[in-house]
Amino acid sequence: MFFVGLCGLNCSGKTTVVDHFKDNKGFGSLSLSDMIREELGSRNEEISRNNLRRVGNELRENFGSAILAERVIEYVEKQTEKKNWVIDSIRHPSEAQVFIDSKYPFLFIKVDCPIEQRYKRALARKRGEEVSISFEEFKEKEDRELHSEKEFAQQLLKTFEKSNVTIVNEAGVEELQKKIDLAIDEFTKKLEN
Repeated sequence: MFFVGLCGLNCSGKTTVVDHFKDNKGFGSLSLSDMIREELGSRNEEISRNNLRRVGNELRENFGSAILAERVIEYVEKQTEKKNWVIDSIRHPSEAQVFIDSKYPFLFIKVDCPIEQRYKRALARKRGEEVSISFEEFKEKEDRELHSEKEFAQQLLKTFEKSNVTIVNEAGVEELQKKIDLAIDEFTKKLEN
């Protein structure tokens, strides 16, 4: 069993990468955000980008900055079917470090894409507050997620530094899948040696 972790900015293509691993490679999938969604559900709060960020920060502050990753590993270890897992929404360096330090091999992929393409994708998917967000608002939200000085807030830039591979997603799904396949092939060859 091994983990593939994903990080990247909003609308960079992480969900497409997850789908490829699930649909074409037989991976299980989890998102660290799934742990936050469970918490929001127990509080009867709306699942929105702002609430996910806020409650994720609260959980990190109350239980340690790696709590979401720890919960994911705990969940996976309870599964009877032992398979490889793709893990999305790693947004704090401590979360990445939990997987790096675990007993399981870990490939950490940063999915990147130009901001103009990501903004168009955000508008097209019509999710939550992104339905009518301006380009300036989109950039401002992103800057907050990238540059937080708070210990328990999202720290995307520091998280990106821990990635092993960067895949640039700017040429369509087929090209993205080829890049994913190449990265996973190289990783599994290293595991075999």
